[in-house]
Amino acid sequence: MHLSRICVFAGSSPGADPLYAQAAVELGRTLAQRGVGVVYGGGKVGLMGAVADAALEAGGEVIGVLPEALDRVEVGHRGLTELHVVSSMHERKAMMAELADAFIALPGGLGTFEEVLEVSTWTQLGIHAKPVGLLSAGGFYDDLDRLLDHAVRERFLRVEHRQQLLIGNQIDQLLKELSLWQPATVGKWQDAAERDVTLAPRGPLLGTSSVVVREGKVLLGCRRSSHGDGEWSFPGGKVDPGEEPAEAAGRELTEETGLIPARVTPITWTHDLFADRGLHYVTLHHLVEATGEPVTQEPEKIAEWGWFPWDSLPDPLFPPVAELLKTGWRPPSREGSSRRA
Repeated sequence: MHLSRICVFAGSSPGADPLYAQAAVELGRTLAQRGVGVVYGGGKVGLMGAVADAALEAGGEVIGVLPEALDRVEVGHRGLTELHVVSSMHERKAMMAELADAFIALPGGLGTFEEVLEVSTWTQLGIHAKPVGLLSAGGFYDDLDRLLDHAVRERFLRVEHRQQLLIGNQIDQLLKELSLWQPATVGKWQDAAERDVTLAPRGPLLGTSSVVVREGKVLLGCRRSSHGDGEWSFPGGKVDPGEEPAEAAGRELTEETGLIPARVTPITWTHDLFADRGLHYVTLHHLVEATGEPVTQEPEKIAEWGWFPWDSLPDPLFPPVAELLKTGWRPPSREGSSRRA
């Protein structure tokens, strides 16, 4: 695909990391040196101004499109090849898209996010057939990259459409990928039963489990919902930010069963892959001494609680339980010690 002009979305601020401005300057200079015109938001400040000035200095064509309401705020650049002052944001975005053959987003804020995701949606819907790339200077778009993968796993986004949005931190490579880009040939809609399995599992995420043992039996609950439906699991869940794993184990136990933890002792950890959900957890297992009797406090998550001998646990088992079994760990003997087989 021949790219004669690329629309660049960028922040009107320079950002906290000097790498952002360096990337803007390098991008503007590179496009000009390759004879590729720049279409952008028309401002002279922040990364917007940096990419425009670099392209102009290198002898490139730079076309700005600026709404009247933002002319003062973003300080319209008066030294451009062309500056179009339009009446609205809608007109601005439509003109920028019409003038360009492709799109690149530098770091920016809400306006930049909105612009690049909108043109990506237009590509997905077939409104235009133009490639979109994110220049992730300093890893700026890494979290968005992970979020898009998460949307694929949760079946809100087809993997083919997720791959349409190109992400990289090297300008030359990103430009090459934009030039080689081809539109997806699948429709937007997907059946609820479809599962994309081409992405690596998300994670590892941090989870915790509470292994409660009484009279030689361990407490397990039969799970409900799409995540492990019908499988038998220890009480447990995610570790909240800033929370100690042992604290999380006790909290989850009380929230799910009503039991009150008296003593929480780390056991070991396991890698747990949930292929149907595209998730990878590292589960920190804890032996918990607790008072009270288990109550089904979250019936939408757990159908029932039961006590089972360690050597005859019910089927099927939730992956963290099955993985703990594989380690050889066993519940404490009557003398109060736990051991590996």
